[in-house]
Amino acid sequence: MSSAVKKSQTPEPYPNSITYICISRRENDHIETPRPRHGEVIYVTKGKMLGWGGTAILEKLPSGTVMKTPISNPYCRADEESQRRNMRLEDQIYARIGGHARVPKLIHWDPKACCREMECLENGDLKEYFLQNHQNITPQLRLRWSRQAAEALTVLHGVEVIHYDLSPRNFLLDSNLDLKIADFGGAALCGSDPSATPASRFRHPGYDWNIAPVFGDDIFSLGSLIYFIMTGSYPYEDVSSDEVEKLYDVQQFPDVSSIVCGAIVMQCWRRQVDSAQVIHDCITAIEREKTRR
Repeated sequence: MSSAVKKSQTPEPYPNSITYICISRRENDHIETPRPRHGEVIYVTKGKMLGWGGTAILEKLPSGTVMKTPISNPYCRADEESQRRNMRLEDQIYARIGGHARVPKLIHWDPKACCREMECLENGDLKEYFLQNHQNITPQLRLRWSRQAAEALTVLHGVEVIHYDLSPRNFLLDSNLDLKIADFGGAALCGSDPSATPASRFRHPGYDWNIAPVFGDDIFSLGSLIYFIMTGSYPYEDVSSDEVEKLYDVQQFPDVSSIVCGAIVMQCWRRQVDSAQVIHDCITAIEREKTRR
């Protein structure tokens, strides 16, 4: 075997940083893709870039649908396979759900490329919507979103899925401002180990990576999500994450006495409710009461 062949088979050292270079490619465009330098990854876009997460790239296709593509990392095949594994897990979860109003509609799944085509939810994620429209969000809409979030979690738990990363960025809004839960790649399915970790303000006291998650972990996170929906702020928004963890550890949570659904939020935080369905029913009762007034 020649030395030249041996050299070509020697893997390059892992770069100090990886730069992703996005280039546009039309269907009939025959321009050659530039050769990347060490530390660069060329990504040929499929449409308008919407977001770049930890697992996948989101793009809006010319057809109006959304494509989710796993992030490539040719310098670490194990990392690349991890992203693809998360995408395959999402496909399993979509298959178990079988379609629901509280979950984005799946249009096509490519098992070879691990790419997913989904409906486009025009109003983006809940976090961004609040940033842009906080002053125009009515109390009725906040209640509806809280109920729909509990309904979405009930659907997941009903098929043995623990989301384990509930936050406003993982809830999307359609053209009617109805809420849908998304991003299942880091979830636990039927007792499997999750690859996601809840953010500090959505993470229950005593969190331990080595302890298997339970449905109650998502219930705690749902309490923080409802708090966000009702107030427009994260729990202890102006406190550092480390301090939030310390406060949670001693069961010291934000004051909820003056907010709608405050009692429900506190029950979630104190782990006094055992299912998302119970929370859904409680919020439904509050909505009916307010409608009668």
